[in-house]
Amino acid sequence: MYLLELRQAFREPGCPICRLRAQVDGRYLFHVLYEGVTDGTIRLHIAQSMGFCLEHAWELQAIEQERWGDGLGVGIIYKDLADWVVQNLSAYLDSNPAPRVSWRVRLLEQLKRSGRIGRWIGRRVLRTAPAGPLLQRLAPTEPCRACELTGNLVTYYLRWLVENLADPQFLALYEASDGLCLPHLRRALEQAEDDDVARRLVEVSLRRLAPLATDVGEYVRKRDWNNRQEPKHPWEEVSWMRAVAFFSGEAPKVHREEVYRLRETALTEYHSRRVGQEAELKGNQ
Repeated sequence: MYLLELRQAFREPGCPICRLRAQVDGRYLFHVLYEGVTDGTIRLHIAQSMGFCLEHAWELQAIEQERWGDGLGVGIIYKDLADWVVQNLSAYLDSNPAPRVSWRVRLLEQLKRSGRIGRWIGRRVLRTAPAGPLLQRLAPTEPCRACELTGNLVTYYLRWLVENLADPQFLALYEASDGLCLPHLRRALEQAEDDDVARRLVEVSLRRLAPLATDVGEYVRKRDWNNRQEPKHPWEEVSWMRAVAFFSGEAPKVHREEVYRLRETALTEYHSRRVGQEAELKGNQ
């Protein structure tokens, strides 16, 4: 399964591992909404991680709105979490009524007014953590489940990629792809067990990055007042976005549609340009 999905991802624009990661995210979050809202094990994982991380929480919300047009599943999940937090915040206030000003507070205020040394003594000697137990109750005990599952599958995809580069057909598909972003290139190189595999990974990345670096340079140069009249090519105009994608990974689907469309245009523009150039090169040989 992993091998087939890798081969398909090589044919799509952008870093293939980023694309597969996004697909895994989408499948898992859809499963949570479709079957997991009433599943005790899934709900336990969500409770232990206090919901999802920022990225996956909003992606969960977006998937439900796009698929079903409401937020019932998200509401059920977060209603339980909200009740849990309300219970703990209320318990904290009940067990810690508003106190009168203590000697410790009065002394701390005097030290603050006495200068830098006094403030240092106050922070070091009189500092307390009154909400320590509450913080422990509110802290997640497990990582975001979506991040955990996705991270495991990305590891498997990278392992299959590295292990199959010795296959000429698989290598040809990878060489025809847009290559890996830098974070996934680093992880792939960590798994490379011989120089040949590492060299193939580096060669493909260099062939993709070198023209991108040139295009970014031209984009910057043509912003200079003296060069403003030079023609600006479409791939140069979006090169800075593709540079960000190389160093950080492909862009997630953001919630400002115009920004997302702009990034998708940059992705498609670079992929189409590269494929066209390579086809032209083969035709001239």
